[in-house]
Amino acid sequence: MIDFSYAKMRQIIVHFVGNKAQEQGYEIADNIIEELDEEMTAVLNEIFLSPFKSETTNHFSHSTSLDYNEAYNYIRKIFNEETSFFEGSVDLLKQLYEASSHPNVKSGDLWLIYLNECIIEGELTDAIGIFKVENKEVFLKNEFNQQSVTIGYEKGITKKDIDKACIVFNLQEEDGYRVVALDNLTRGESVYWKQHFLGIEKVLDDTLLAESFVNICAEFVKKDDESLVGKSTFIKEAQEYLEVQPEINLEDFADTLVEESKQEEFKTVVANYEKTHAVTFPDNFKVNEKNKEAFSKKVKNKIKINNNISIVVKDVNQLTEKDMVEGFDEVEKRKYLKIYY
Repeated sequence: MIDFSYAKMRQIIVHFVGNKAQEQGYEIADNIIEELDEEMTAVLNEIFLSPFKSETTNHFSHSTSLDYNEAYNYIRKIFNEETSFFEGSVDLLKQLYEASSHPNVKSGDLWLIYLNECIIEGELTDAIGIFKVENKEVFLKNEFNQQSVTIGYEKGITKKDIDKACIVFNLQEEDGYRVVALDNLTRGESVYWKQHFLGIEKVLDDTLLAESFVNICAEFVKKDDESLVGKSTFIKEAQEYLEVQPEINLEDFADTLVEESKQEEFKTVVANYEKTHAVTFPDNFKVNEKNKEAFSKKVKNKIKINNNISIVVKDVNQLTEKDMVEGFDEVEKRKYLKIYY
């Protein structure tokens, strides 16, 4: 769990970073903002911290050795006070500029924020936020001068403008720290920001594995050409399986619940998910009550019929063959569905 309720912004610095391929260069700010009033603190917390909703954590990594991850080393030196926050921010700015070599990478402001009293995994710790702002909103303003009024505009930042961002918590240093990152990026942006600049990957823990398991089941149900009642039977049995099994084994899950004729299809869904999301399932992993609730919400309520029609079932456990009839109309050459209520 991540909690910023008590977080305090101790230091803030804002640099500018351009596109290296277009030789736009970068600009280094010469001042650090350290004193914020209560109102400004609330505004900044809303803009920069509130977008972080996911509990999926990442860590710095490198194919050879963590010691070769430059962003990790710059962050580590700041946390360990080997360099100042200012020096470390300049190092990260230069590292980001080197990673901004693709012609499509936009220029923008690079915000670095040192935070105190953040909570992650039940521990109170410091953190460093890294935010790149490429787009700004236009705000209309008006001013009165006696009976005359003038209008103008300014550009500013809202939380909707924060997409390339991460927060590094001073926890698990030897494992590359714990890092949360926003995930609303295109594939190209994600590669540029998460891989080329930060060099982070998801922490393979039970939380990530359970979320992935729920997504796989949802994908399998969506692809399955079984009848609605058949799908509901699988979902119902899957829920019962989760209730009695302390740990999940994907092979055992498939053998127990998936028809033999569809087990290859299920394995294909698993393999495609692992490849796309860089996740490798171990023999066993745990699913907690929150994950079970997510399974119920994501998998059971909406059953897709085609690209234009979906059926929402309030309680799939109560669905029987008496409630709906599926068939094929020989005249229309189309499937049909009758619903009784």
